[in-house]
Amino acid sequence: MCTLTFIPRNNGYYLAMNRDERIARGTAAPPARIELGNVSALFPRDIEGGTWIAANELGLAFALLNWNDVIRNGTKTVKTRTRGFVIQDVVDLRSLDQVQTRLNHLDLTGILPFRLAGVFPAEKQLWEWRWDMSTLKADTHSWDLRHWFSSSLSDEQAALRRGRVCQAAWQDKRVGTLQWMRKLHRSHAGGAGPFSICVHRKAVRTVSYAEFICTRKNVRCLYFSGSPCRSRATSLVTTRLDRSALGFETELRDS
Repeated sequence: MCTLTFIPRNNGYYLAMNRDERIARGTAAPPARIELGNVSALFPRDIEGGTWIAANELGLAFALLNWNDVIRNGTKTVKTRTRGFVIQDVVDLRSLDQVQTRLNHLDLTGILPFRLAGVFPAEKQLWEWRWDMSTLKADTHSWDLRHWFSSSLSDEQAALRRGRVCQAAWQDKRVGTLQWMRKLHRSHAGGAGPFSICVHRKAVRTVSYAEFICTRKNVRCLYFSGSPCRSRATSLVTTRLDRSALGFETELRDS
């Protein structure tokens, strides 16, 4: 239950995600810099210790969305492990090839369906893996502005309704800037409710907003705890970018 936005920039990118969750589930821990072997990574943690979004010092970033519609289409849903640890299984890696190899050998038994988005700045590629509790399939996307949507009510309806809001927002002259992205993620266009980008339901709402900014110098994570329409940034963590494999030439600048 989320909205994810990717925006390519000169030698970098923005990645932002609204996390929509049951209010009763509890408050997540804000992002921290974690050392995983010889790789530094930034990510928040849910109450089970997992995460839904992360980036590392190589600029690799990952975001996980629940894949709800596949469950309604007949997939067996016997959960024995949380989806929240999938990202932590790959965020310590240093290349697309390593991520592909790890995922191909990862035991996903008992993990509910998900979509995993991967950002790979060295290759300027976006990847998406889909797990339906039987098979893990991968697709690639061009290095362009892109959104992903999910909702426990209907992924299809979320994509349709939120997609319309995003398409309208693309006409804004500030499209692609940080200010534009933040405004989009706190949007109630069409009315605050289950399919607005900033979600408001009786028992479910957008409980946080995480924003990753990758430049030629570093990766930063700005985090809003609470609905982005009501809260302000509560934490900022940074890790220096290892540029050895990226070849960045000019610094990313916000317009």
